[in-house]
Amino acid sequence: MALEAAKLGGNIVYYSLELGEGYVGKRFDANLTGIPVDQLAMHRVQIENEVKGLPGRLIIKEYPPKRASLDTIETHLDQLRIQHDFVPDSIFIDYLDLLRNRRSRNERKDNIDDIYTDAKGLAKELGIPIVSPSQVNRSGSQDKVVEGDKAAGSYDKIMIADIIISTSRLRKDK
Repeated sequence: MALEAAKLGGNIVYYSLELGEGYVGKRFDANLTGIPVDQLAMHRVQIENEVKGLPGRLIIKEYPPKRASLDTIETHLDQLRIQHDFVPDSIFIDYLDLLRNRRSRNERKDNIDDIYTDAKGLAKELGIPIVSPSQVNRSGSQDKVVEGDKAAGSYDKIMIADIIISTSRLRKDK
């Protein structure tokens, strides 16, 4: 989704809280060019030309899980604006559940709810969408149709989000 937004001319910031910036970049390059990740090194010139041809800009930033908060992201966005004259049209966070809560709460569910609520507030403040994948709990991993009660961590994040899209891939589909 982030790459498609950049193809449409959007300025995108993609925050990874799981995978390294280099690997995420390779996945974007592979998706952009159709070249398998393990063969990218042999097609560097083609990849550079494709990236230069993108109408939008895509910035990838990595933070370790549970080390960054929305404050960290806001600081980075300010740096992009001030130092690089870059204002995003949308933000992707992979994934919100791995951010550190600005407040310290005892219950995991409460921390997740705070993070989703704060992210929604930031999106409204900036006037742009914040997109994040989430995961299902164990019981939802076997479902062909994933419903809201199978959201990992907190059902309330379903109620906080403006748009929820559910996809499922069973073991046989892999």
